[in-house]
This record gives sequence, structure tokens and C-alpha cells, in this order.
Amino acid sequence: MEKTRLTRYALLSLIGVAVMYIIPFVVAQGSFELSLLDPSTGIFSNQGFTVSFKNTIVFMVIFVPIVVILGFLLAYATEYMKLSFVVQVAIILPIAIPILSVAGFFRDLSYSVFSKVFNGLSIVGLIYIWSCLGFTYLIFLISLKNRNKSIEEAAYLDGAGTFRTLFKIIIPLHSEALVLSIVISIYNSLKIFKQTYAIFGEYPNYDMFMMQNFLYLKLKKLSLEDLIVSADIFLVFIFIVLMLILALGMYQKRKLLK
Repeated sequence: MEKTRLTRYALLSLIGVAVMYIIPFVVAQGSFELSLLDPSTGIFSNQGFTVSFKNTIVFMVIFVPIVVILGFLLAYATEYMKLSFVVQVAIILPIAIPILSVAGFFRDLSYSVFSKVFNGLSIVGLIYIWSCLGFTYLIFLISLKNRNKSIEEAAYLDGAGTFRTLFKIIIPLHSEALVLSIVISIYNSLKIFKQTYAIFGEYPNYDMFMMQNFLYLKLKKLSLEDLIVSADIFLVFIFIVLMLILALGMYQKRKLLK
């Protein structure tokens, strides 16, 4: 009976996702213009698209690993070094704080302090780390708390040091949490437009201009052909990245089981 109820809830969720996202996306493909893929005259010749695509890739390559590594290190320190409850709350608290409530603070700080030290992309990255670090921290913390301690104890008895145990046992054993945290971090990086829009408005500096900003402006101008082609290209890129991450996770799991 419980499985039946769960199936019903899952089915309702799938129907909602299909109605709100999948079906409109498929219908919108009727506006796809193949000519816009021409490198010389199509979407790739649009400076706004190339700049936003490049900024988005650079942002993900730099800040997604930072958030994942920091989340793991803080979770490791919490579990093995017993960080205080106040520190744990400080890490998790930004998840529950609406970005609009602190938009003014970040805007004033970015124009006064941050702008003298960091460029626009770094400012957005700092905001991203502050607002999204709690997700990866919680994922790793839950995974570490449910670990099999006997494996680590056996490694220490065999003479393995802290770093060898960390890289050879702890991290491989939590590869599923690692993959999940990377996927969540990528998802949160795609939502960074909400923060940049709330803090810097529709037209941020060019080094803050992300793919979501470009898509939003195309939607606002009702340039549906450009919007659909740009979204499709970006979707293919994200899909390839996610498939590579999932393949890496499966490889690590198979390697661990051997």
C-alpha cells in the first residue's frame, strides 16, 4: 500500500513536470531555426550569446568545484573535528535566507569593497558560494554520518595514515554523495541569475553576464527563434556535463566494488 501511494505521488509529480516544463519545451521546438546554427550568421555570431556562454562555463569550472570541495572539507571537519553548533548553523543558514532580503547589502558591498579587489564574475561567485555552500555541506555531512566506521578503523590498524585513508577510502566510499553534490551545485549555478537580477538588475556588467541573462532578455524581447536555439545549445552542453559526471560516479563505484 505504501508503494502504491508513493507511486501515485511520483506520478502526480511527473505529470506536473510534463505539463509545466517538458510539453511546453517540446512544443516550442516548432520555432527552431536551423539557419541560426550557422557559425557566421547564426547565434554563434551574436556577441551576447558568446560572452554569456563563456562566462557561464568559466563560472561553473571555477566555482562549482570550490563549493563541492569546501562543502566536503567542512562536513569532514564537522564529523571528525567536531565543529561547534554555531559554525554549523552559520554554514546552513544562508540556504533559508531569501536573496532579496540581502540584495541591498551585497549590492552596496560589491560597489564599495568587492569592486576594488574582485572582478564581476568573482563577485557573483562569492555570492554563489555564500548562498549554496550549505547544500553540499549537508549532502556530505549526511553521507559521512551514515558511513561504515569499521572500514576506516581497519585501514588505520593496517598502518594507513589520515591522508591515505581520506583519499583511498573515505572519498571513494562517498562517491555517490560527491556526484549528487556536483549535480546540485551545477543546478544552483544555473539559478545564479536570480541573485544577479536581484542585486545588479537586468543589465549587469559584461563580466557578470550569464547565459540566463541572455535567455531572459531574448524572452523579454520575444525573440523566440534565438531563445529556442540558445536554450537547446545550452541544454545539450549541460546534458553532456551531467552524463560525464554520472559516468564518473558509476566508474568509481565499480572500481570500489572490485
